[in-house]
Amino acid sequence: MDPRKQTWFITGCSSGFGEQFVRQLRALGDNVIATGRNAETKLAHLKDTGATILELDVTAPQAELDAKFQQAVDIYGGVDVLVNNAGYIQCGAIEEMTPEDMERCFATNFHGPINLTRAALPHFRSKGEKGEGRIIYMGSQAGFYGEPAAAAYCASKHALEGAVESLSKELALFAPGIKPLIIEAGIHSTEVMDKINHVPNRVEFWRPLNEAVRARGAENYRNEPGNAVELIAKVIQLAKGVGIAEGKEVPLRVPFGSECLDILREKIRALTMMVEEWEEVARSTDFPDRQGPPPALPS
Repeated sequence: MDPRKQTWFITGCSSGFGEQFVRQLRALGDNVIATGRNAETKLAHLKDTGATILELDVTAPQAELDAKFQQAVDIYGGVDVLVNNAGYIQCGAIEEMTPEDMERCFATNFHGPINLTRAALPHFRSKGEKGEGRIIYMGSQAGFYGEPAAAAYCASKHALEGAVESLSKELALFAPGIKPLIIEAGIHSTEVMDKINHVPNRVEFWRPLNEAVRARGAENYRNEPGNAVELIAKVIQLAKGVGIAEGKEVPLRVPFGSECLDILREKIRALTMMVEEWEEVARSTDFPDRQGPPPALPS
């Protein structure tokens, strides 16, 4: 992949991380296809960057996403990087959350990125024997850490991480030139805290929790600990293999933000303690004569 000039397909570009990708990449001279819903109005502020603006709803049917990605390929003769950035935070206690609330969150945060990945993979696989391309998933500390009143959001991000981890192992076996990357972001300076989707108070018991969550979101807005401009600059370096990625093998997951890093360390510590304390119990259900590694997959 040529680090000097690439073509990027980016979802959710109306603000936040998506907008930062567009502005920084265009400043570097890269080709950018900026996408979003109601693009004519919500992405109008990006037209002066020279990015190509495309209408795209990530919850659209697979065939429509396939056609949209092919349209992007046709514009510049190819796409080098797909950035799955579109998403939203859904808040509310599980008891108050309807199946429809959960499904809408999964449609955007999980199925959208996975369906776009399906759309992109044939193009990336066509680039040589090993394939070539980078697929970036703008994840969250919610992908490995559950929080109260955030079950829909955390579940969708957990699911995405599991799917992408499986994808990374499939690609490593059969198309190692295609590299997925999950960005584990803490709270950064975007509009996301001002755009949280709260369910109405459907169960009076949970009103104090909902009020606390609303207050926390309002307090975080415009007081975020992380710098979104710096984060995107470094994600671009990771994708290009320069700067912080120079001479390094970029892992599947890269965390950003001290809060995210602290949460990740605490979860690792708790899991390590659990495994050590319960190891004997875990092993006690094994058949004595059936131990050993699973059969190897074809390479």
